[in-house]
Amino acid sequence: MIGLFLNLLDTQTEKEKFIELYNTYKDLLYWIALKRTNNIEDAEECVQETFFYVAKHFKKIVEVKSKRTKCYLSTIVTGFSIDIHNKSNKISIVSTEEDNDLTDLEYFENFEKIELLSVFDEVLDEESKVFLYLKYIYGYKSSEIAQIYKVNDSYIRKKIQYAKEKLRKYFEEGK
Repeated sequence: MIGLFLNLLDTQTEKEKFIELYNTYKDLLYWIALKRTNNIEDAEECVQETFFYVAKHFKKIVEVKSKRTKCYLSTIVTGFSIDIHNKSNKISIVSTEEDNDLTDLEYFENFEKIELLSVFDEVLDEESKVFLYLKYIYGYKSSEIAQIYKVNDSYIRKKIQYAKEKLRKYFEEGK
């Protein structure tokens, strides 16, 4: 299976680096996916999708054995796991107004990053956390996140907007 991923890479150095990445993180990613999906086949599919995505965007991996890479891979596989779980449970989102990204960012700039992150687990569902991490920590656009998880761009924007509304409500009302 790893041979398919290697075919997406250009140089021998990239291929060796990818093999190291694969061997270092495959078990962790499988464990994360299995924990989310509770299904062996789905977990394996999530791990494959993660490595396929990483191989296509391998230039984003600077150092194999780093906390940033570990978090990046964990976030990607968690997103794929949530996607598969949601598809199996047929979860859908109700439409909302347009994303007021700039206004929301101004509001959240008043808080320390650590203060925001400390309430993530309490306030947000896993999918919302993944989308927020990818957008605001890793710098992905909503359209790129939508492409990763094969969903509509508006779905990503709405989930992010709902997450920001939940955080805002938590900080304003203490709920």
